[in-house]
Amino acid sequence: MDHYQYNGQQTPPVNRNSYGNQIWYIWGPIVVKIVIGMTVSGVASAAIGAAYMIRHYGLSAQMTDYAQQIANIYQKDYVQILKAVTKEAARLSSYVEGVAAFVTIPVLLVMFHKDRIREKLTGFTPNKKAPLWKYSAVALLSATLCVGVNNLLIIGNITTVSEEYQTVMQGFYSAPLLIQGISLGILVPICEELVFRGLVFQRLRMRSGFLSAALYSAVIFSLLHGNMVQMIYALFLGVVYAYMYEKYGSVKAPIFAHMVANLISVFATHYNWFEWMARNPMRIGIITVLCGTIGSSMYVWMQRIDEKPDHPNKPEQTLHQENLTSQE
Repeated sequence: MDHYQYNGQQTPPVNRNSYGNQIWYIWGPIVVKIVIGMTVSGVASAAIGAAYMIRHYGLSAQMTDYAQQIANIYQKDYVQILKAVTKEAARLSSYVEGVAAFVTIPVLLVMFHKDRIREKLTGFTPNKKAPLWKYSAVALLSATLCVGVNNLLIIGNITTVSEEYQTVMQGFYSAPLLIQGISLGILVPICEELVFRGLVFQRLRMRSGFLSAALYSAVIFSLLHGNMVQMIYALFLGVVYAYMYEKYGSVKAPIFAHMVANLISVFATHYNWFEWMARNPMRIGIITVLCGTIGSSMYVWMQRIDEKPDHPNKPEQTLHQENLTSQE
């Protein structure tokens, strides 16, 4: 499957020195996301800690010995304060994730735009962009994968094994539904897809075949989720999202798919849809098989999308011969 054409070659020649340090070139977007996320989380934790101490110890910034009092309180009640701050931070995790994504997205868009300019300057011909109506397959495939994979994790009793997963989910889904929808359903998918598909996968794809680029970016995407359940889920969907990017020629495809999956998870958790399915083994089995059938159909349909780059300078006869050769 050709992703780019450069003077008739499948993979364009890359001057590695032109991009500086290759480790930074690949890992840079991930580092940016992590640093901004840690900064936002640190500021939020500090604010939560200050609010807790003011509320429980009557502290005020106008006190002359304010810093000394904080030091004394921490020395005396450090464990209690840490537990309280950790619990409150977990409860507000949807807010924190949303703010971190909101701050990170503009930085990633600048990096993404620079990559597209670099491609044009080096002579890359990108994949054709699929028409908007074909995005219905993206929505259906993502929705069925979200429900089907979650059901398999429930059937395998994997979701109950990881205490860390349970803690993370309780924190995410304790916020109001509107906040969950905006943060987890819109901002986080845009941020993560710009990092892992728009930048990391795309940069790897310019240097290697599709499978290795998709797997590498999906593994990193998976590991950063931090618990076994989300890692399994993210690894599988990460490869699928990379394939969508490949076929549709636009980062909008994996972003849209990620939004659909996350919004379904948000509403399914809020309205206990997964619990409803899990109460009846026959019900969850039938729904899972149905999801697999629909998802497989959408994948087969998606395979037929012609993503091969356009070559406006080549005669039509040459293009026709290349298409026949590729089909063989």
